[in-house]
Amino acid sequence: MPQSSPDRSLRVVVAAVVARDDGRILLARRLPDAHLGGLWEFPGGAVEAGETPAEALSRELVEELGVVIRVGDPITFAFHRDEQRDVVLLFHAARIVRGEPDGRQGQEVRWFARAELAELATPPADAALVRRLLGEPV
Repeated sequence: MPQSSPDRSLRVVVAAVVARDDGRILLARRLPDAHLGGLWEFPGGAVEAGETPAEALSRELVEELGVVIRVGDPITFAFHRDEQRDVVLLFHAARIVRGEPDGRQGQEVRWFARAELAELATPPADAALVRRLLGEPV
């Protein structure tokens, strides 16, 4: 594991657990040439200076998926350390209030039944939340 140093940056990232009335959950697939390419993840992105996590999540889902959401309560968080930075990932419940999800950056987006989540390759930071959604111990 990379060591902490004063030169490391901290990035705050938000992700949405978007559920439909039938319980299916929206995930996006990272582009193949991206970091952790090809893995399925909860949609979201980095919090920019001056934004609250809810504002960042709303902005990211408009930019990436073309949907307007209502951001709900925080669900959980994860911490991840890579070679360049430390990342705090905040997961929020969300509902789509306008639009249909479309991968505006070329990414695949799909609704999954909870049981299907166990079969998907996801980033390590998402794994505990997937287990929680499946009702498994975290």
